[in-house]
Amino acid sequence: MFVRNTATTRGILETAGRLAPALDGKKRMRQGRWTTAAVRAALGCLALAGIALAGEWHAKPTAVCSDCHTMHDSKRGVAMRYDGSAEAVGKLLRNENPTLVCLACHDGSKAGVPNVRAPSDYDPPGGGFPADPFATDPDHHFHTLSTTPVVPPDGTTAVTLTCASCHDSHGNGFYRNLRPSPGGRAAAAPVVAQDVTANGKNAAAVYVRSNVRYVSGMSEWCIDCHDAITSAHGDPAVTVHPWDVPIFDATKASYAAWSAVAANRVPVQNPLGATKPPPDQGDRVFCLSCHKAHGSPARAALIRADQSTTSSTCLECHDP
Repeated sequence: MFVRNTATTRGILETAGRLAPALDGKKRMRQGRWTTAAVRAALGCLALAGIALAGEWHAKPTAVCSDCHTMHDSKRGVAMRYDGSAEAVGKLLRNENPTLVCLACHDGSKAGVPNVRAPSDYDPPGGGFPADPFATDPDHHFHTLSTTPVVPPDGTTAVTLTCASCHDSHGNGFYRNLRPSPGGRAAAAPVVAQDVTANGKNAAAVYVRSNVRYVSGMSEWCIDCHDAITSAHGDPAVTVHPWDVPIFDATKASYAAWSAVAANRVPVQNPLGATKPPPDQGDRVFCLSCHKAHGSPARAALIRADQSTTSSTCLECHDP
């Protein structure tokens, strides 16, 4: 989990104090007082520290401003856009739109960068997008990214879905840099425990299912966009699969079956998940127990626990 490093912050302040005399010409620090230049130096360093400490990714020197932005749109006469175009883009971006900027690195081409361009049945946890993430997908194998507003499945409000709709590209301290309330309905960012946290270059150890334990808030976060589904939550007719409900002692599920899972256990959410890995009586089925966040080869972005059938996912909790 994210912890702010106060020792680092204190060191930055001390460094700023040492730098201030040089920044302020002949003025010097006297009697422990800060010059104007010292304060400015400290605030500047702290602003950088906020970026460096804020998010899991885009928080270390492995992701620098020029990875995504260009100052003059030219380097030695060569266009700076990843697609080779010389046309300038708003916000000094290095591709046609924010999504394509993200995918220029997150496409498997760079070592140490999480690859989201590979739809998967089980690992990595988020799954991935197909070769054309803007393609029409009536069976919803993946979150269809868009440049125009589209109403999500089981949603009521059209959204223009980009990577930045869900993730804060500059870091925010939440799991995977997830934005609170992606659909504007006040959902908090989910709480997720990890044994290994990101340092900017250890994606192989961080971005795997065995490192992730969901604690709270993920279903509510998904429903911030897919809000029409809430009317069926807890429906006694079970017209929609329930969520955030314990597997233990459930009428339609089998805790014995869940406890017996030997491999490729699907995700669950548990308020005590930080210290109690599954199987545990507090394990709850939630959105990501069945669906991939980015996408999978299966319809509705469903998980296929055995890499082949969706029924293998169902049978982890149900014993027919």
